[in-house]
Amino acid sequence: MALEFTAAQELFILIFAIHFTLIIERVHSTYNPYDTYSAWKGVPHAIKRLVVSWVILYILPLLHFAIFFVIIGTYNINFDMTLRGVFSIVLVGLLSFFDFGYYRIFEAALYYSPDTFFTKKEQEEILEKERGEVRAHLIPGICYVVATIMMLLILIAWNTI
Repeated sequence: MALEFTAAQELFILIFAIHFTLIIERVHSTYNPYDTYSAWKGVPHAIKRLVVSWVILYILPLLHFAIFFVIIGTYNINFDMTLRGVFSIVLVGLLSFFDFGYYRIFEAALYYSPDTFFTKKEQEEILEKERGEVRAHLIPGICYVVATIMMLLILIAWNTI
């Protein structure tokens, strides 16, 4: 049995996949959360970083994606060549910005308790001192997540009028 997706779901998958890939690559190159070798060897900092990254960067965004994916599949979202259609395309595209929010929340967790996730040496090498204020990461992260929920509600309302 083949799965059939709506145009809105296909667009959402495409843009989410791009954002998700970019976020995972950025996190990997910046914070080294996937140090599975050290985690396997029992290094507590690496284990904690790995677990927190799985929860905040994989599980929560994929759960969020699945919920949005199902919701937009249940509504008839039109992509006609009208102002309404263009607005719908933009809103569907913006729906996947929640992934940036989870990235910022992950950063907030790291900066909230750097001793939990990094050794002193790693903190000097990885964490940038001027980026260490937790609120500068947490508040925008929450705003990204909340804004995408509001955009979903607008998209649904816009297409059911």
